[in-house]
Amino acid sequence: MKRRDFLTALSGTAFALGTAPSLGQYIIPQGQVRLVFNENPYGPSPRALAEVKKILALTAYYPDSPYDYPIRDKLVAAIAANHDLGAEQLFVSSGSNEGLQAALMAYGKKGGVLTPALTYDAHLGYAETLGIPITRVPLREDLQVDLTAMEQRIDESVSVVYLANPNNPTGLPIDPDKLRGFCRRVGDRALVIVDEAYNELMAEPTQDSMVDLVREGANVLVTRTFSKIFGLAGMRVGYGMGRPDIIDRVGNHIMAWPNGIGLTAAFHSYEDQAFIAFSRQKVLQGRAMVEKTLRDAGFAPVQSEANFVFVDIGRDAQAFREAMGREGVLINGGYAGYPTYIRVSMGKLEDLEVFDRVFKRVIARA
Repeated sequence: MKRRDFLTALSGTAFALGTAPSLGQYIIPQGQVRLVFNENPYGPSPRALAEVKKILALTAYYPDSPYDYPIRDKLVAAIAANHDLGAEQLFVSSGSNEGLQAALMAYGKKGGVLTPALTYDAHLGYAETLGIPITRVPLREDLQVDLTAMEQRIDESVSVVYLANPNNPTGLPIDPDKLRGFCRRVGDRALVIVDEAYNELMAEPTQDSMVDLVREGANVLVTRTFSKIFGLAGMRVGYGMGRPDIIDRVGNHIMAWPNGIGLTAAFHSYEDQAFIAFSRQKVLQGRAMVEKTLRDAGFAPVQSEANFVFVDIGRDAQAFREAMGREGVLINGGYAGYPTYIRVSMGKLEDLEVFDRVFKRVIARA
């Protein structure tokens, strides 16, 4: 099923009910190239869209109510089976971000959070506004997470360690053996959260994942999302994997229920191996295109294992980002402590061809 057909069907449903559809927030302006939020523009999976269409009428009910469809349990069972876990070792949340926020609320009551200074931080800022202290440790000069420095900072004031692997915005993975050793050593002092939002795009997804520590019963929480390779950013579904006691504690702090459409799409996307492989291939192809554009212009992109590329362009990144935006290409840039770095997300290949032309034109006059 094509995405256009799905939206047409949805619009038809809205008009049948006597209401005009409100899809304006989902319309990408003509000519705009959106390389800013690390989305998968090839999603959602056609299989997921077809299944969502079947259950639109059921969205009057809460997901998994006795009168609804037991899709959450099917999704949990599929994820658990894939990772050799029990259902009691998983929670499902409204995007992985809500799970991350819940974990900080659950464990941040007795101590603060230790994190790299440059990393994904939406949930960290949220926790900080609620009074949870955040300690930020600078990256190494090579932009790698400094596990040695972080371990030295863990004392009785720290109850949670947050790590994104690969890190965002650098795209760099953490050495899996060093990360496992770190988690095992510090787990008796603090919960280690490993955010694996981009795991499916890594060179060695299974080897680089810390899910094996979950099976060992370590004091580790691994989070994943359906917003990236699965192309479901707008449907807000994520999940966490950990010991049953960790899952219970975090689950008690999760506020929202994932929506029924999102759960349905997530389950069928998770089962659609052809779409996952297709998306991965497109991301890798696009990443190579972006890296070539940057190298052609004389820059050295960081060797990313995610669906974005981080690079030092040697000039004011915020101003450059704005200049690109004026030409219809949206990128990120202007990070605290890294004012000359930009981050470019993957788009469709034709979008990246536009990026190539606009980037070279803007950089030549910057």
